[in-house]
Amino acid sequence: MPDTEITDIKETSSDIVGLLYNGTVDTKGSLSVLSYSGTSYTVPGNTPIGILQILQEAGTINKLSIGDELMEKKGILLLDGIGNLSFGDEAGWYVKVNGERLEDVVLSETMGLNRYLLNEGDVVLFILGDPKGMVSESKAYLTVTVGEIHEVLAEPVSTNQGNETVKPEQDTLNVTTNEDLPKLNEKTVEEIEKESSPDESDTKSSNTSSTGDQEILYSGSFSLPSGIVNITTTGGDYEIDGDTPLGLLKKLMDDDKISDVSVSDKSMRKGGILFLEGINDYHFSGDKTWFVLVNNILLKDYLYPDTDGLNVYGLKTGDEVGFYFGEPARPAEDAEAKLIITIE
Repeated sequence: MPDTEITDIKETSSDIVGLLYNGTVDTKGSLSVLSYSGTSYTVPGNTPIGILQILQEAGTINKLSIGDELMEKKGILLLDGIGNLSFGDEAGWYVKVNGERLEDVVLSETMGLNRYLLNEGDVVLFILGDPKGMVSESKAYLTVTVGEIHEVLAEPVSTNQGNETVKPEQDTLNVTTNEDLPKLNEKTVEEIEKESSPDESDTKSSNTSSTGDQEILYSGSFSLPSGIVNITTTGGDYEIDGDTPLGLLKKLMDDDKISDVSVSDKSMRKGGILFLEGINDYHFSGDKTWFVLVNNILLKDYLYPDTDGLNVYGLKTGDEVGFYFGEPARPAEDAEAKLIITIE
């Protein structure tokens, strides 16, 4: 059980801090969480974000960095930092519940960190590191066992705080055994890793012919684009490789196969990825979004931006690329619209 104050934690990717907290937390009905934009959100206490807020209010962690850039579009809050340990080039915060990772951005409706409702006895891991690696090899992690559950709110409520920002008293993450804090229930690293072993299965979905009211925007073969293409986004122009999903869309638009492609660069700062907002008349609507399957395997661009980003993932001859507008958690044949391209 950690019983000292952790100080002078540097933010270089090579530093390994290890286990920061291990205990049981009783949840509150609802509480207010302040994002770094200055807006407060009321969230259920038995959500991952709610658990972290409880730990902050108890003094276990002295700083919580919450992003709300996807609140308007997806209704979710993002975990950017705990203490002075924040999202970096080689490590980001992610959450596992009973060993299963919450894909909060891809499956925002059910797995958003301010939406996913925890049950008594759930084991929640907050991990800073590579999602494909072992917990013991991560930069830092906290493990929380959910205790008593109190009445919760169904949806987050926001309150604009103007220019108010989070101003922690110090840039360290404190771990203490004060009796006022949640009761600790220690587990070994081996037990934690067993509970949170990486899920090796890929998310797959069927790619079928048009059924019902599904609109096929394009279906056919297309030569593998090469070289660099210029793509216009909401924040400016970017040069990307042509043999990527977004590069392919740009080529389709240049050849008048589709009329419009809308791209956002809001995730460039954090993940180095561009986000597909719309194709033709189908645009992100909160419950429906564009997702991409390559050979029937979902590209998890927000989870693995270095490999699955739509401006990063390298396509090759023979690949079947499907762009689907709908809910990523549902089968591809349920999508409202699609494009199917075979790379030749």
